Amino acid sequence: GLGNIYVCEALFRAGLNPSRPAGVLANARGGPTRAAVALAKAIREVLEEAIEAGGSTLRDHRQADGGLGYFQHAFSVYDREGAACLRSRCAGTIARVPHSGRSTFYCPVCQK
Repeated sequence: GLGNIYVCEALFRAGLNPSRPAGVLANARGGPTRAAVALAKAIREVLEEAIEAGGSTLRDHRQADGGLGYFQHAFSVYDREGAACLRSRCAGTIARVPHSGRSTFYCPVCQK
């Protein structure tokens, strides 16, 4: 699975609220909905950008050569609780909710 950092960032890019039921990703015939297509695209983009940046160094992540990752400088929502949403035309404030003992960050205004 994806780590919670990348999940938060992908859900933000796809405009999906992390509390929405997973059923919104499939239609009645089991095919992908627009939300599923948007999420799959966002996951690919986030992972590609994170790999390019060497990952996210928050506490102990190091690359194989000992170098640090820099993707944390590009976070839109992760670990930004109380900060203004970075999406243009959104007046939201990033919120944090616990899910299974982990923190989930999202914008309650633009992530529906």
